[in-house]
Parts: sequence; structure tokens; C-alpha cells
Amino acid sequence: MAYIVTKLLTTENSTDFFLIGSFSDMKQAAAAATDEYREYNKQASFINLEMINEWLSTRGEYSFRRDRNNRIQLDISIAEENQIIPAEHQKIFSFTPADREFVKLSGALVSDGEKKAQLPG
Repeated sequence: MAYIVTKLLTTENSTDFFLIGSFSDMKQAAAAATDEYREYNKQASFINLEMINEWLSTRGEYSFRRDRNNRIQLDISIAEENQIIPAEHQKIFSFTPADREFVKLSGALVSDGEKKAQLPG
């Protein structure tokens, strides 16, 4: 069994799809995907990285939107050697109308990419 790590990186100017690697262990795949996130978000705390690693280990996917135009999507797909991947696991990423609305909403709330939400008090 192989765990294949992919990354979809969306910026204001492009959308790029990356094949990061193939691993024999889910924990190794999650660690590689977490490293990709760490490179993307250099301000991530150790605890944040641990939480993302755990999420990737259990869910196999993670998405983070830095601002209106910049987003990273990580995915870990499971593949058996010499087998076609089941249809329900073939789609890696999608962009739905709900995602489009979220882009509009996040752009309205964080138009410059610098503002941060704050709790009252």
C-alpha cells in the first residue's frame, strides 16, 4: 500500500498542483504533508503543526486559506500496487460554489490579508 501526498497551491496569479511523494506509512505521509504546510505558513506554531499532522494522519486532507487569494490544500491518497484507485477516492481536489462564496466572504472580511479576527474582551 502506498500513501501519495499531493498539494494544490492557489495564489493570485496561478493554481499549481504538486505531487510531493509516495510513502509506505501514513505517519510518514502526514509528516511530509505537514512539512509542506510549514513551508507555506512559516508563522505556524509547534502546537498548530502537531494538530495539522494529527488531522492529516486521521482525515488524509487539510486546507488552509491565508487570505482571499492564497490557499494550500494537502491530500493523502491511498493506492494499492497494480490496482485502479476506487472511483470515490479518485477526485483529489474540487472547487464548489460554496468555496466560491467562501472566497467572497473571506475577501470581504480580510481584504488586505493583514487583519486578524479578535475575540471581544
